[in-house]
Amino acid sequence: MAEQPQPIGRDFTGYDVLTEAMKDLLNQYPGLDGDIISFEELEEDTGIAFSADNGALVYSDKESVTGHVRQICRYPFYVVYRVGANSERVKMTAQTFLDRIGKWLCKEPVTVDGTVYKLTTYPALSQGRIIKKITRDNSYGLDPNQNSVQDWVLPVSVEYENEFDR
Repeated sequence: MAEQPQPIGRDFTGYDVLTEAMKDLLNQYPGLDGDIISFEELEEDTGIAFSADNGALVYSDKESVTGHVRQICRYPFYVVYRVGANSERVKMTAQTFLDRIGKWLCKEPVTVDGTVYKLTTYPALSQGRIIKKITRDNSYGLDPNQNSVQDWVLPVSVEYENEFDR
């Protein structure tokens, strides 16, 4: 089995750029039904948010003799959907919601209220950064708390290039 690449540094400015871009992109998802996906803010018993995981990480850093730098970076984050965990239907709804938003982020078609939607382009980023692809893992539920509130989590990773001149 091949070893997973390890980060070699951090793209500190990229963290701000990607956080803002992902907040905007997530809130364009057509299945939100008027809900807003916030950054790291959830109500006590309900809501949808996303949270960055480890910041923006540099995996490859190549510099030419002229000082042009090309970095391959990743911005891992989680989408968190908080629901009351007292019924199987609610849990399945949370998992289905996260599965659909994950597919949509990865440019796969999703059906929302009988209409098929497909994300066609990723947002333009500032300062020489370009999103190459977004990948996701399977969503999963965390243990419910004492009030029967449960967080469902979707891990997502944005791979992007960062080019600049030193």
